Amino acid sequence: MANSMPLVRLARGLRAAALAIAVLLPLLALAAMLAPAAMVEVHAGHLPCAWGGAVALAVSLLLAAGLVSLARMLALVMRGQVFAPAATRHFRRFALLLLLAAVAGVVLPVLVQAGLVAAGGRGTVVIGIDDRDLVTLLLGGVLFFVARLFDEAARLEEDSRSIV
Repeated sequence: MANSMPLVRLARGLRAAALAIAVLLPLLALAAMLAPAAMVEVHAGHLPCAWGGAVALAVSLLLAAGLVSLARMLALVMRGQVFAPAATRHFRRFALLLLLAAVAGVVLPVLVQAGLVAAGGRGTVVIGIDDRDLVTLLLGGVLFFVARLFDEAARLEEDSRSIV
């Protein structure tokens, strides 16, 4: 266990950060929705402030749920259960929710704009995908792949235990 102390310390710090951010993100998005438009600028695809805040809230809730799953995985790592099935399941859920949040951040603004244009009959729909969106989508995909690797590592660890 002495060799794993730095890992436990790192997991503890990451878990605290993940939980803090999981609480902070939805609160910030909610504040953006409730604040007067003159006080807050929401970057959500050329949407009115309230709609942009709603999109930001939806994305932040997905991210928060993912971060809670990550925190649950890190709690298991702190107990020495690095490749336990529950740990890999939580990590896979984190990766999936991160990927869903990235997709929602790209798709929801376009859908809301299309709905507003259809309802009002004027305006345009702007599809905005930037380098951050692409990197986040790639990162989510890579983390989901790593989660699958963890599943395989857990299976191999279980096989090795059953042999001994």
